Amino acid sequence: MLRTLSCLLAAALVSQPASAEVIYTWRQAYAAPTMLPGLNIEMVFSDAAVARGSLQLEVHNRCYETFPCIDEQDSLLSLRYWYEGVWPDGSAAVWNYIDYEYRSAPRYWSDYVNLDIRFLPGGLLDGSIRANDSNSDFVMESSGGVFTMLAARSDEYFGCGYLNPDCHGSRGLLLDSRVAQPVSEPALPALAALGALAAWFGRRRRRP
Repeated sequence: MLRTLSCLLAAALVSQPASAEVIYTWRQAYAAPTMLPGLNIEMVFSDAAVARGSLQLEVHNRCYETFPCIDEQDSLLSLRYWYEGVWPDGSAAVWNYIDYEYRSAPRYWSDYVNLDIRFLPGGLLDGSIRANDSNSDFVMESSGGVFTMLAARSDEYFGCGYLNPDCHGSRGLLLDSRVAQPVSEPALPALAALGALAAWFGRRRRRP
């Protein structure tokens, strides 16, 4: 009987779906007057990278210079960034689209991604992020898990491009997509305090 139960338990564990990736998405709380309201960011990490608690990564794929040029890292599986807008004729638009996918060639001439981040309890991401695909780029940093867009640029006409070269200031969270809580501007100070506390405890745990 015990052997049968052990076999059933093992079968049940094997049948559970494996979580090989963790998706973090942008939850905007404040749209700065200098930025478009339709900002989207999606970052997919391996579960092993999240389990380590922090990630420092610099990827520079330069396929126009050398081959092979693909970075073999397996922590950041993808990074997508774009603005949703409307064309003058009223149709939906996507502007300044960055689509980095690991072990894939750049859409333009080069992919550059620089991360110095921490995975905080509660599904919050913290740290600094830079991304550039030779057409569009952005830089953002957080304080206690609350990110601020420091600069966003593009060679395109729309979005954070020629028509709006001074894109910065929007605030929000990069949150594990499994966390469904809404985010609003009044909640940011409390979330920042919780994130700072979690980061402090994390640093204390790492000390010998």
